Amino acid sequence: MRDFTEGSILKQLVYFTVPMLLANLLQAMYSVVDAIWVGRLIGHQAFAAVSTTVPMIFLLVSAIIGLAMATNILVGHAFGSKNMKYLSKVLTNSFISTGFLCIFISALGIIFSKPLLSLLNTPDEIKPMSNIFLTVTLSGLIFTFMYNWFSGVLRGLGDAKTPLYLLIVSTTLNIIIVPILIIGPGPIPKMGVAGSALGTIISNAIMIVVSYFLVLRKHALLNVRQWDFAIDWDIIKKIFTIGIPISLQMIVISLAGVLMVSLVNGFGTLVTAAYGIGMQLDNLAFMPVMAIGISVSSMVAQNLGALKFDRVKSIMKLSFVLSFFCAVFFFTLIYGFPRFIASIFTKEPAVIMLTVQYTRIVSFSYFLFSGIVILQGVVRGSGDTTIMLIFSIITMIFVRFFLAYALSKYTSLNEIGLWLAIPSSAFIGLLLHYWYYRSGRWKKRIGPRH
Repeated sequence: MRDFTEGSILKQLVYFTVPMLLANLLQAMYSVVDAIWVGRLIGHQAFAAVSTTVPMIFLLVSAIIGLAMATNILVGHAFGSKNMKYLSKVLTNSFISTGFLCIFISALGIIFSKPLLSLLNTPDEIKPMSNIFLTVTLSGLIFTFMYNWFSGVLRGLGDAKTPLYLLIVSTTLNIIIVPILIIGPGPIPKMGVAGSALGTIISNAIMIVVSYFLVLRKHALLNVRQWDFAIDWDIIKKIFTIGIPISLQMIVISLAGVLMVSLVNGFGTLVTAAYGIGMQLDNLAFMPVMAIGISVSSMVAQNLGALKFDRVKSIMKLSFVLSFFCAVFFFTLIYGFPRFIASIFTKEPAVIMLTVQYTRIVSFSYFLFSGIVILQGVVRGSGDTTIMLIFSIITMIFVRFFLAYALSKYTSLNEIGLWLAIPSSAFIGLLLHYWYYRSGRWKKRIGPRH
């Protein structure tokens, strides 16, 4: 455990953020490696079959991730206030409630897998493979839940390294097991896309077993045999009150992305390709900032639990400086050398030109985003997550999408109108988040200290 209510804030931010950043990179690599194995060992149809299930799996997993983040916040409040009895209740009730929800989602997804795939307009020729991959993946969703729950608890306790170690174990196993199950050497049956999904499940299952004993040595509170399994409906209500808006916010962001792609596709494949490259660069630029934001939530949660508001303010200021420097670095790199960077992805001159056009406009949003993420981290650390959902709907749907539609359809800007909508919506988002932070209303959502 690490107490964030005392000591150097800078050292704690670095300690917490670096493992978070590495974990984000590993999770990104996780799906990339799976896609490579499927595409190389089975073929492009299998690759398409797996790819088409990704949006649905993301939507189903969003609820679990949101509740895991809620657990992180409540654990931070309890640990910061040194209320171990309440902390024990949070652990028990979050595990039970989120676990049952996970089982329910898995069962629902498996039962309705075919209608869900039809909803995604999955081509008939790949629908059987997509159905196999989706049902097998959902049957092992419980292990995804357990990892996210473990990670949320550990980060709430100030431990960012153990979740990284667990992810390293899982990723390594995944790289080894998945190709074996896909091709089926020797006595092992050839399983195709089912092998890809099953390999991931096995990797996660082994990781969970390892994690329990590894975590138990460091955090005695996580010993299931010592838990009090009495249901506390007030805690469960708080978990869902905090977690569901986070899940819905993820869904809104995903939906906004789909709507933007639909507009981009209307300008042809060259613009779509440029947008795809631009999004890859944006995701790379946002990754360190996102890691800082998650660290801020955990640190703020502990300090709010201890009612150390001055320290919360210091965390916000220092993390904003770090986030801003990250934005400066990626802005300098991407704005300064867009043609060279775009040429790494494509040799098509028109796509390179359009990518340069995109980066010269959108890269300014890195500074705005660096501020939004930190303010979100502070407010989220208090447990006030509904307002983040509302702001996402306003900025991502009502501002970004409708402004992009209007500028690209009703002016001569064409695709430039799409790009201008991105920093414009980010600017509105920053104003909204700063206003709410300054209002201080989020401080009223701090958990109990009794």
